[in-house]
Amino acid sequence: MPVDQQVIADQLEATTAAYGPASGVTAGGASGESLAPGRAVLDTVKIGMLGSPATISTVAAALEAGQFRNVVLDPVLICKGQEPGHALDTDQALKAQILPLATFVTPNHVEAESLSGLAITDVESLKAAAVRIHELSGAAVLAKGGVRLEGLDAVDVYDGETLEILSAPKVGEVAVSGAGCSLAAAVTAERAKGATPLEAARTAKSFVTAGIRNRVASGAPFDALWQGGAR
Repeated sequence: MPVDQQVIADQLEATTAAYGPASGVTAGGASGESLAPGRAVLDTVKIGMLGSPATISTVAAALEAGQFRNVVLDPVLICKGQEPGHALDTDQALKAQILPLATFVTPNHVEAESLSGLAITDVESLKAAAVRIHELSGAAVLAKGGVRLEGLDAVDVYDGETLEILSAPKVGEVAVSGAGCSLAAAVTAERAKGATPLEAARTAKSFVTAGIRNRVASGAPFDALWQGGAR
């Protein structure tokens, strides 16, 4: 195994050995009592950009060995700065190795098109893409339309135990930096706390909507999502 992949593998092993399901350690309060009998301290993880097929293979092996209860995947596909051939290999590896291990997936407009194989032009086609990804992966899906679809509302579609449209008035017409990864992180936090997938999706949508409303301007091309609550 190349040195860089060995470093990643060792870091994952150290973390899961100490706190993951295989450690035998359960969540406890200040006095040590178990807050959730049988649940490991680390039973929920979020996967973001992995960057290369080699890293994807390393992370997939850790996920398979980790026996995690919740695996939230923010399926970052082709990224700026990647060579087309390398990016395509990365996309295919993510779909083949990580997507089947996910329990919740949060694709944006472009990623939902890639994962589903469907063109998304409106809410109905976004719904069809969410359903297709759910069928292909078995995971709960929150497909994000955001500001990219026409209309007054930023619309996302959830498919899991039920199909539901999550809608909120748009705040501007330009995407905000950090919205997608913050949404996936919020879903992860809610699932770790015991929320159902649909409850997690609703809470994450509200959190990100508030963060966009309180966005932070900068000299960068995009404003940034504010994660600090009301201001």
